[in-house]
Amino acid sequence: MKTPKMLTLLTLAMAFFGPGSPLQAEDAVVAKIGDREVTAAEIRPFLEGLPATDRTALTADKAALTRFVRSILVNRAVLQDATEAGWDKKPQTVAGLARLRDQYLVESYLAEVGQVPDDYPSDDEITKVYAAEKEQLKLPKRYRVAQIFIAADDDKEAARKRAQEIADTLKDEPGEFSALAKRNSNDTASAARGGELGWLAEAEITPEIRTAVAGLSKGQISAPVAGRSGYHILLLQDVREAGPAPLDEVKGEIAALLRNQRAALNRETHVSTLLQRQPVSVNELALEALK
Repeated sequence: MKTPKMLTLLTLAMAFFGPGSPLQAEDAVVAKIGDREVTAAEIRPFLEGLPATDRTALTADKAALTRFVRSILVNRAVLQDATEAGWDKKPQTVAGLARLRDQYLVESYLAEVGQVPDDYPSDDEITKVYAAEKEQLKLPKRYRVAQIFIAADDDKEAARKRAQEIADTLKDEPGEFSALAKRNSNDTASAARGGELGWLAEAEITPEIRTAVAGLSKGQISAPVAGRSGYHILLLQDVREAGPAPLDEVKGEIAALLRNQRAALNRETHVSTLLQRQPVSVNELALEALK
């Protein structure tokens, strides 16, 4: 077997969907495999085949997008190697590809016949389902929290002092929490959002943090709280007691559930109608021959 060609990736910048990115042009060269250049137009179908949420996350992460493109090119190198070796001409390969083709045709066709109208379900239908299932849609007590995290690393005392300095500043300027979080927090993900952690279920919060948060009033900022790897300065933004989830929070999930159920029903109805025209019967005695 021939050795697969070396892969060379070019800089991906902000990838395919970044404003002003040179890769927005379909003929932009995003990679090379051996001596052949690979354009954005060749890679884009692989991205568009992903669920929307996965595609958004992938195109927002340069490192992940690089790995994604590399995996596609590795597959192409192996495919070329296999083709040159005549692997696609082997009887078992031809039979296997035929089975895959048939499976794809069945699945894609049923997905098409199961299509649900864009306006389904209506707001009224969603509201009715919510009213009927409201008691089953309970949420635990939740806290909306923001934080400034100072990592302890090797010097816990220095981290404690730094956290205390920030906490002292906030006593005089509580409105500066977001700005201070962006400048000082070592939790980069929340720092970019001004310290925002969003809504956290009570059970999701570590005991030491949960105790501190539970002792705060809405809008209050805590003193530095010692955590497992550093100090947390916490801002309690809001609290929601345990109870049924508000409709606006679960509306999207209910709509998705109803759409999936309707699509499944559409597929089942189509298959049922098909079997009325082409009944299926199995000779159970002859099944022994398959053993």
